[in-house]
Amino acid sequence: MVNVGIIGLGRSGWELHGEPLSKMADYQVVAVCDQSQARLAPIAQELGARPYSDGQELIDDAEVDLMVVAVPGRLHCPLTVAALEAGKHVVVEKPMADTLAEAEEMLAAAERSGRTLTVFHNRRWDRDYQLLKALVGRGELGELLTVDSRVMTYGPEWTSYGVPEFNPTWRIQAAYGGGFMADWGPHLVEQFLDLTGEWPVSVTCQLRSHLWATEVEDYFNMRLVLPSGLLVTLEGSNNARMPLPRWFLVGREGTLVADGAWGHWTDMRIRRSMDDVTVDLVPHEVGLSSGTRDYDVGEELSARFYANLSESLSTGRPPAITAQRGRDVMAILEAARRSAETGQTVRPNDPKGAYGGRDATAA
Repeated sequence: MVNVGIIGLGRSGWELHGEPLSKMADYQVVAVCDQSQARLAPIAQELGARPYSDGQELIDDAEVDLMVVAVPGRLHCPLTVAALEAGKHVVVEKPMADTLAEAEEMLAAAERSGRTLTVFHNRRWDRDYQLLKALVGRGELGELLTVDSRVMTYGPEWTSYGVPEFNPTWRIQAAYGGGFMADWGPHLVEQFLDLTGEWPVSVTCQLRSHLWATEVEDYFNMRLVLPSGLLVTLEGSNNARMPLPRWFLVGREGTLVADGAWGHWTDMRIRRSMDDVTVDLVPHEVGLSSGTRDYDVGEELSARFYANLSESLSTGRPPAITAQRGRDVMAILEAARRSAETGQTVRPNDPKGAYGGRDATAA
């Protein structure tokens, strides 16, 4: 049994961590922390957990084995480092940190403490992504030439996703590390790294504030060049009343398109020649690709993430999402922001040979 303490009881802290963990046999939430008594008291009562209004008090709780950091990104680094130094394992929400330097500080603290640090990249377990990864792994498309991965949506709910007891609009405020790339960029970057196993030699990025924000972006477009020559486009928009395909992959032997939006059913089709009949894929062995329009995948992804973490903690094997991977995602996001600020193509910070020995510094 892993005893859990959760800092931050907003939408993510409760819906993606507290509530799913309360239903898992391997975990017990024993302590929770939030500045809002209106949220803290009822959630602590429902979970049967000790309530704290100060994060350090939860960190000092000797019964807590694993701390979940579910507060805005600007606060991730100090809380995570303090928890690791206190001997806790840590799950930190994405993005891992506010800067690459902070992510490296967190990684170093985990290495010093010998504790597990992982980042909540729950979209690794998206059913559409798992199916796509399996198809690519089987060589259904041949060598990949281009990969387009997009999350395109529309609506004001993104700007007020936070809870009223805290600050519903923090996702569009720079002071809290908001922005659409901070929301969705980590997921798209982590999936591309997992799919390709390559480190980009260059990143070019455009950020725009079109409809919903002025301090942060509501649109991003990232273009990455990999050592193999593969071109990757990662795009996110909260301005698209009609989305482009969620996935569009071109290989030497075939092309794959996946329609639909995140969290909804995704229809995949493969075509191998112009006179071939298009193959409409029914997901096999991975279940529904992303559920129906009324199906919320959030709790399922949390369960899969935490099941993997439970196995890691009990066996000593690294979790699927390592602290190093979280750091690497931050390196690419920071390079993308630097590109957007300067208008130049940028070489992302070297991950020190973590990607299959490929030359991460090749021109």
